[in-house]
Amino acid sequence: MKSSAKKYVLTGLMMALVFVLTFTLKIPVPYTAGYIHLGDSMIYLSVLVLGPVYGAFASGIGSMLSDILGGYMQYALPTLIIKSIMALCMGL
Repeated sequence: MKSSAKKYVLTGLMMALVFVLTFTLKIPVPYTAGYIHLGDSMIYLSVLVLGPVYGAFASGIGSMLSDILGGYMQYALPTLIIKSIMALCMGL
């Protein structure tokens, strides 16, 4: 398998793992109407595996999809920006 194809497959896999751990394992926080999740652990792992650019892409999109499908549509764009920047900073 080519290196670029492997990178794309791993990016998709990490995006899915960020989504699944953010979407399924939620601990509600009543004061903020938000939730605590394990998706951030996969964000850090994706940056370690993929590097800063692809890791930031996978982190942002996976977290944003979780917000969209979880009923937090108003937070989707801020989540995309914040999680991508968080992953990019960690990667650099």
